[in-house]
Amino acid sequence: MSTSILQNNGLQSLSWQQVTQSQIMTRVSEELQKETAKVEEKYDSQNVLLDAQSQKLASLKAGINNAEIAVDNGEDAVKEVKDALLKMRILLGNYPESDDKEQLRTDFDEYVDKINRSVNLYAKAYNPVGNVVNTDWTPNTISYERDQSSNRTEMTGTYIGSSFYIEAEDGTMWVADPGSSSIQQYEIYKTDNVADSTKGDGFASTRSGLYLNSYNEETGEITVTVDPENNPKTVTGTIHKGGTELMQSWFYDLDTEDGRAKALAAIDRADALVVGAEATLTGMKATIANDSAKVQKELELNKEKRGENLTAQMTESYELQVQKQQELQILQNTFSQMAAQQANYSKIFKSVNTNPLLDVIT
Repeated sequence: MSTSILQNNGLQSLSWQQVTQSQIMTRVSEELQKETAKVEEKYDSQNVLLDAQSQKLASLKAGINNAEIAVDNGEDAVKEVKDALLKMRILLGNYPESDDKEQLRTDFDEYVDKINRSVNLYAKAYNPVGNVVNTDWTPNTISYERDQSSNRTEMTGTYIGSSFYIEAEDGTMWVADPGSSSIQQYEIYKTDNVADSTKGDGFASTRSGLYLNSYNEETGEITVTVDPENNPKTVTGTIHKGGTELMQSWFYDLDTEDGRAKALAAIDRADALVVGAEATLTGMKATIANDSAKVQKELELNKEKRGENLTAQMTESYELQVQKQQELQILQNTFSQMAAQQANYSKIFKSVNTNPLLDVIT
């Protein structure tokens, strides 16, 4: 035993208890840091997994929300179309007694355009009722991932606009542009990329530039005069109609009872299609709500697990601290008792004027 520790009668300076106590406290502190780091590492790995799952679920929820927006867009369009069809019925009822039949024909055409503008307002990904290829009319599919296993929900809408094209006998195509009251001739029409199509010279307004010469309802054979007032051109071919198949006033002779009856029958067919589309949208909305609820439940469960992990980590870290504090307290109590005993021994040795520890050393 060194004299540096035992100087001042060997029991009064920096005692071996203090040195040992300091060393033990340092060791306990280091152990606490290491064990706390292990606890953090364990829970951090779990949190990383939960965070990744939450991010995936948030992405799923965003996709589902987009689908919900698409259905909402479709429902808005349905309302607009139903309103337009109702007003067209009223118009046809007022037509025979009207003093301004030309204005009513203009209004009739505008309602058809309004229908097409309403259904084509949104992009394909957000539109289950419109924005289709003018010569194909295949309705858009609203699609999204519904779970973390990458399973998808795909729902096909219903096209409720109205469009048509004429395959002419000369090999060209006359394609109507829904919403703009126009028709364009094409030498080559590419449905996959209309911008790459080759236009012909023919172009006309469907409000004032078409005159129906003949039409066979069973075969679709049709003959029209294009731009009859300025540069008349006869086009014969087969007409193809899509969506509600509702045409503008040039296709019906509204001045005759038979023509108005045909227009009214077309409105009836359009109404039936729109009612069916509305039911489809209702079903789509229910599917979306169900998928959304499942994802939301998983998000909430992940949030709960994240909170439970944080609580468990804090509890485990706290228990470690308590344990180490208890260990230190026991050691401190032990050293205090030893110090007290040492003080007692010192008094005894002092009273007899001897120190056995120094005697042993010397």
